[in-house]
Amino acid sequence: MGLLDLLKQVKEDGFDPKNDKIVKDTRLAAGNYPVRLKSAQAGTSKMGQDQIAITLEVVSGKDKDRLETIYISFDDKLPEFVLEKNGRMLLKLSAMVGVEFGKKDLEDEYSASEALAKGVGTQFLMNLTISPNKKNPSYPYRNYDFEQLEDTDMDIEEDEFPF
Repeated sequence: MGLLDLLKQVKEDGFDPKNDKIVKDTRLAAGNYPVRLKSAQAGTSKMGQDQIAITLEVVSGKDKDRLETIYISFDDKLPEFVLEKNGRMLLKLSAMVGVEFGKKDLEDEYSASEALAKGVGTQFLMNLTISPNKKNPSYPYRNYDFEQLEDTDMDIEEDEFPF
């Protein structure tokens, strides 16, 4: 794509150079997305907390191939309600990908991420809602829930096949 074609596409996408910012928000908007577990990896946050980075990839629709990364931690310094929410999220995600945690899998974020990673490739539905953050309006809260995708088995008669 040449420069002229690229600039034409940017304008067609609605960019107003007088009023719009150069960098646009690339995060997913609120909505329901069919996703697959792309990865689950443990690491350390900028604040020094162990955390699990869970990356989900949208598998169909206009946002196909876009990623959503969720970070969860079980650091003792976090408020109790955050720890409980993170625990529910980890259990819900494990149920979506068919991973049952054993005692050894829950020793820390590293062992939990290794166990969860066994479900990489599994698809499910992500329900994303966004709510205001009064303390930091530039970073609204991203709230997640997950559910199984509906089984879309189709009953097709043999005579309906084109071959």
